[in-house]
Amino acid sequence: MNSISKFSMYIKKISDNILASLLALIVAIMFTQVVFRYTFNNSLSWSEEIAKFLFIWITFIGAALCFRDYMHLGVDFLLEKVSGKHRSFLLIFNTFLTTAFNGAMIVIGFIWVHDVSGTLSPAVGLPLNIVFYAAFPCSALLSFIYGLERLQSEFKKNNQNKIVK
Repeated sequence: MNSISKFSMYIKKISDNILASLLALIVAIMFTQVVFRYTFNNSLSWSEEIAKFLFIWITFIGAALCFRDYMHLGVDFLLEKVSGKHRSFLLIFNTFLTTAFNGAMIVIGFIWVHDVSGTLSPAVGLPLNIVFYAAFPCSALLSFIYGLERLQSEFKKNNQNKIVK
């Protein structure tokens, strides 16, 4: 196992744990909000805003994990019609384009996060560039890492097929 695969496995475990923790946290916050509203007749002013931020992070991290697990929607009509080395080339080309796009989104996303700094959330007063906008480039970074791993495995598979033939 090379360094990209080891790093990717480490990132996979961390991202899975972060996603599960965020989901548990959003459930706990919403449960607390319901208890406060109906038991104490007093709703929490911050719970809706925090839940919204957590939901955004869950969505973006989940999108990266869907990319990792080949669960994104895709049009594979052409891919099903092509076989052999052309199919392998199309898979590598598609993965390369997706990974390059995610690389560009990392750079653009972090520039965007920097440009919107200074804005605070209304209820809690947290910096919006971190709790809201940073989900986009972080998701792109995860997808970029998974794309590199996918490229590496497709190249390895392609080379093994050449050796077998």
